[in-house]
This record gives sequence, C-alpha cells and structure tokens, in this order.
Amino acid sequence: MRTALNEGRPEPTPETVLLADIFDMLQNVDWHIVASNVDKKTNLPKTPKPYPRWWLQAAASKGDGSDRVARLEAARARKRERAQAIAAGLIA
Repeated sequence: MRTALNEGRPEPTPETVLLADIFDMLQNVDWHIVASNVDKKTNLPKTPKPYPRWWLQAAASKGDGSDRVARLEAARARKRERAQAIAAGLIA
C-alpha cells in the first residue's frame, strides 16, 4: 500500500538510509583532508554533493498533499465498487 502511495517507488530499507549517511560522511572527511592540505593561495576544492536520497525527493515534491488525498479517495472508491460487485454476485 505504501509503495502504491509513493507512485511505485519502494520505501528505503534502514540499510539504504545508513549507507547513504556513511557515504556522505566519508565524502566530507575526504574533502576536509584535501582542503586542509591544499595551498592557501589556490582555491579550495568543491564541497561534495550529498548522496541522492530518492525517498526524500519524492516526499518533498508532493507539495500540499492534495494529490495523495485524491489517490486515496480513488482507491477507496475502487474498493467500494469492488465490494458492491462482489455483493451483487458479478465477481467472486
């Protein structure tokens, strides 16, 4: 059900979240080491980009949640229609 509400994207496992955090931490440690050993007259290297967290991007892009509410209402309507069809003997 939660995957369907996430537009088909599965929820991340705890291991996925932890590995993304570890990746970011290692990138930052590496950047700090390089930045501390660079000559002060040169420019610092660019800061590393964080690991893409697709599970947060999906939540942020939903906005006010009206799309989610509409999908939930549509699912409830389909459930009612199916229950009525079963009660009428149209489907098993």
